Amino acid sequence: MRRVGVILFFGAAACASALPRPASEAGAVDQSDQPVRIALATSARQARFSAGGSWVIYNRNSENVVARGRANDGVKVEMRSGRLVAVRDDGSVTSRFSGPFIIRSTTPGELLRYDGKRYRGELRVLPSDSAMLVINRLAVESYLRGVVPLEIGDRQPGEEAAVQAQAVAARSYSYIHMAEAQSRAFDMYATVQDQVYGGADAENPMSDAAISTTKDMVVRYAGRIISTPYHSTCGGSTAAVEEVWWREPSQPYLRPVSDRIPGTNSYYCDPSPRFRWTTTFQKEALKATLEKYLAQYSSGSPTSGGIGSVTGVRIEGRTRSDRVSAITIQSTRGNYVVRGNDIRFVLRSPAGTILNSTYFTAETTADSGGDVETLTLSGGGYGHGIGMCQWGAIGRARAGQDYRMILTTYYPGTTVGRID
Repeated sequence: MRRVGVILFFGAAACASALPRPASEAGAVDQSDQPVRIALATSARQARFSAGGSWVIYNRNSENVVARGRANDGVKVEMRSGRLVAVRDDGSVTSRFSGPFIIRSTTPGELLRYDGKRYRGELRVLPSDSAMLVINRLAVESYLRGVVPLEIGDRQPGEEAAVQAQAVAARSYSYIHMAEAQSRAFDMYATVQDQVYGGADAENPMSDAAISTTKDMVVRYAGRIISTPYHSTCGGSTAAVEEVWWREPSQPYLRPVSDRIPGTNSYYCDPSPRFRWTTTFQKEALKATLEKYLAQYSSGSPTSGGIGSVTGVRIEGRTRSDRVSAITIQSTRGNYVVRGNDIRFVLRSPAGTILNSTYFTAETTADSGGDVETLTLSGGGYGHGIGMCQWGAIGRARAGQDYRMILTTYYPGTTVGRID
């Protein structure tokens, strides 16, 4: 989920206290806006940093300076004997510090770089048992600038309301997860595990405008900010929580919502390239993917000898939104039941890509020995199907709906308002 001769300036004998702290840093987080901590890497062996202007590395609470550099100077942070060091390009190394390291830009308007990408705010490196955690700490509104374009894609004039709806949904999701992560070193991952975040290089004018015009707006139910899951394409109807994430409790604002355009047989999300799709598994590919993933997600886990030959794939039921509630994999070594969204993680492509959705029908053909020769899934939608359908939001924006209407449609019973 994106480097050249350098000169670094360290204190004599790498003594942190030898360098005075600047009066202000351009990279310091704007405290007038809620700060958020995003995990860019959770098991880094080393982390290389630079900036478009001058920068500084502090050790612990911005008190002691470890290193400074000028524009385009680079530094590599490593862990040695359980402590952090900063390494010059000539190989010389600072003293070891317990960390965390805090990296900030000291040139107004210039951003930090990590792993080839630019980031607002500050970067932090924390040592763990065997690797390092790299965190971007920045204002939540700045964070959204690197999220919204990647989540909703490049949009065209006339689709602004969809981008605004995405901004509000992403902001609501962020505030909920910031509240839930108090005991953790970071609030969210920078990947699909939470929200895809690309730093400053992902920003674009339409998304920036959407974030600005909806500043501080969140989705509420019964007066409280809610978590606002969203997905690419519902395929015709969104889903309730219990249909897909079957281990999770139901929520009154996350229930099936039809995406049908009133008075037609069309849907708001049908421009999506994955509105309808077909996936076919050949015999050997099906067995290989089941051997690799079935044990993690099924009841009646396969034995150490594997699943044997696959003799059938049976849909066991359908949910309110017509998604598959469970499947049974029949084999010569037993039957294995997979439920809800877990189905997508079992029926992966040979490359490991999860299944588009659980909204599908299944058809099998058998070989002369009675084993499954092919499994063909004909389906619709892309993603878990819960909450806001992003392609549906785009279609609704094209039809003239504003962002409030889009959000309160996909999250029934909610209101949109400012953070208190």
